[in-house]
Amino acid sequence: MNVEKNYYQTLGLNKNSTQEEIKKTYKKLAIKFHPDKNKGDKSKEDKFKEISEAYSIIGDVNKKKLYDVQSKHGKSHNPNPFSAFGGSTGFDDIFNTFFGGSPSSSPFGSRTQHEYREFAENLDITINVIITLQDVYKSKPIPVKFKRFLHCDNCKGSGFDPKSDSYDCDMCGGKGKDRFGRPCDYCQGQGKIFSGTCPTCKGEKVILKDTEFNLNNIHKIRKSTTEYLRGYGHQSKYYRQKKGDLKLKIIYQSVKNYSIQDEQLYYNLDLHYKDAISGVKFKYEALDGTKIKVTIPKKTNDGDKNRLKGKGLLKNVKDRGDLIFIINIIIDYDKLK
Repeated sequence: MNVEKNYYQTLGLNKNSTQEEIKKTYKKLAIKFHPDKNKGDKSKEDKFKEISEAYSIIGDVNKKKLYDVQSKHGKSHNPNPFSAFGGSTGFDDIFNTFFGGSPSSSPFGSRTQHEYREFAENLDITINVIITLQDVYKSKPIPVKFKRFLHCDNCKGSGFDPKSDSYDCDMCGGKGKDRFGRPCDYCQGQGKIFSGTCPTCKGEKVILKDTEFNLNNIHKIRKSTTEYLRGYGHQSKYYRQKKGDLKLKIIYQSVKNYSIQDEQLYYNLDLHYKDAISGVKFKYEALDGTKIKVTIPKKTNDGDKNRLKGKGLLKNVKDRGDLIFIINIIIDYDKLK
């Protein structure tokens, strides 16, 4: 939304036009300037984009209310920002309009299914993180990277150009706080309304930013799970203190021949019957890539267990459990022929 643009003028309408008139006018103009009807005519293509942008704002009831209050071209601009809500002059009517109730159903109180009725935002984020048994064995922090919308640094989430002309916010009387003592959502706690649109976020209040954190204590993971990180979702455009949650789906992947039982790490070791009879020494490559010398004693039977002390999973940040080989004796039929 660009509050500096006169969307009513773009559609050839006045501020008192009804939604039906706005819709009817847009349809006529859209047909007239549609690119398919005016192929190669750049000026008409640009005009089509302008009227489409205008209709996307004043053709939407919720966006139109905000535009009418914020823009000098709007119906309810200064001095009485409440007129856009039917001429109301108090917070009770504001709450009734937006939330279908009195201040007791304020979005700043307890969360209910009716919260933010007209300005419902999907602020939650879901990401998948795949963790293998190798990761569990190494237990090194895993960086989790994702993008989320956060308040613009240039305008502090107000959507206004802080270098432009300003006047006291009519919603909070220039105090920067609402009657509950919380930051005013209209001026974003600044106490002032600026005439210009923020050049960084184009008036959207939020911009897409990279976020990163480390997933620690990997050695504790044994299965797929879902974690919720409160406040790591998108930041609301309309309610300064509101942020969504991050739904972190941890997908655990096992490794062939390995299993975990009673916190012990087991490995199914295929052993040729001749080696089982005579015994054998070899180097085993652990899950972290290190080489370990292994000795299999003589006369080993199928199903026997061979324990390697301190070569299993971490029990805490320093101490490792044991790795237990389960012997699976195989017969090489090709060599018997």
